[in-house]
Amino acid sequence: MPPARRELSIRGTSVHMLSDGAGAPLLFLHGAGGGGRWLEFQERLAKTFTVLSPSHPGHGGSPAAEWIEHISDLAFHYMDLLDDQRLPRVHLVGASFGGWIAAELATMASHRIASLVLIDPVGIKVDGWIYPFLFGMDIPEVVATVFHNPMAALALAPPDQSVETLALQYRQGTALARVAWNPYLYDPLLRRRLARIAAPTLLCWGAHDRLAPLSPCGETWAKEIQGARLRVFAESGHVPHLEEPEAVAQAVLEFCRSEGAS
Repeated sequence: MPPARRELSIRGTSVHMLSDGAGAPLLFLHGAGGGGRWLEFQERLAKTFTVLSPSHPGHGGSPAAEWIEHISDLAFHYMDLLDDQRLPRVHLVGASFGGWIAAELATMASHRIASLVLIDPVGIKVDGWIYPFLFGMDIPEVVATVFHNPMAALALAPPDQSVETLALQYRQGTALARVAWNPYLYDPLLRRRLARIAAPTLLCWGAHDRLAPLSPCGETWAKEIQGARLRVFAESGHVPHLEEPEAVAQAVLEFCRSEGAS
């Protein structure tokens, strides 16, 4: 059965959310291009958790929200969503851009997070590394930068080239640029705040990530979050949850069980 589709209003901001499963609540925050999609990774998690998969404002089925001007606005937006859904604590999983939001949220409110999984997050300034400028790339360059296996990119391919699809892609790019253009893909304040994260944390990283490489990016995140575990996925680039969904989902489930959190 397909996931349930819900339309929420969070402090007056419209949100499109997919949800399915049973068990403890898990909030999944997608990366760029992943809004409004229910893929194998979420499906596998929904066998154990009640998975909530909202689209960020301006992404997927969620309309743009002009009040969002900084990445922290998105973190507060999701705290408001947890309040609206009466969820005092959740498992939190974020991928890439969604991992950045999840990390911001965790520095503010670790007490709301039963476990934290960050999948190749961006969001911090890493010494000796400059993120490749995705906004200046054509689609083949983006695919080569983000994916180790280009065929996995088909999961995020647009369904057609209709006016509606092109408008959605423009809206998503604009929404991403509002919070990630300058500084590009990082919050200057976040790295020093990562030490505030008290939730059990798992970092999942693709061995062939060209956007935020394991060394130095993944290693820096592991150093800055106290007690964080780092799992490396040998056949993946920047999006291991798309390239190795079974292995990454299993890692998430094992981590939650090991923490007594599932």
